[in-house]
Amino acid sequence: MEKKYIVTFKNTHDAIKAEERCKENSIKITVIPTPTYITLSCGISIRLENGAFEQFKGICENIDYKSIYQQESNEYHEIKL
Repeated sequence: MEKKYIVTFKNTHDAIKAEERCKENSIKITVIPTPTYITLSCGISIRLENGAFEQFKGICENIDYKSIYQQESNEYHEIKL
């Protein structure tokens, strides 16, 4: 099973900037509503599959994100880079 990740943001502006940076770097993402069981901050997050997450880690210092969560079964757990 391929791992999935959700990246959350403090606000919509940061989420949109992150989406643009990912597109500029040909990183495959899916923009999703932030699950409320993860956080009640910004309502937009991006979901990454494992391969895209590895690419994302290469540019993440240039992206202002709040947290990253990894899916384990039906739950998400916050991870640190």
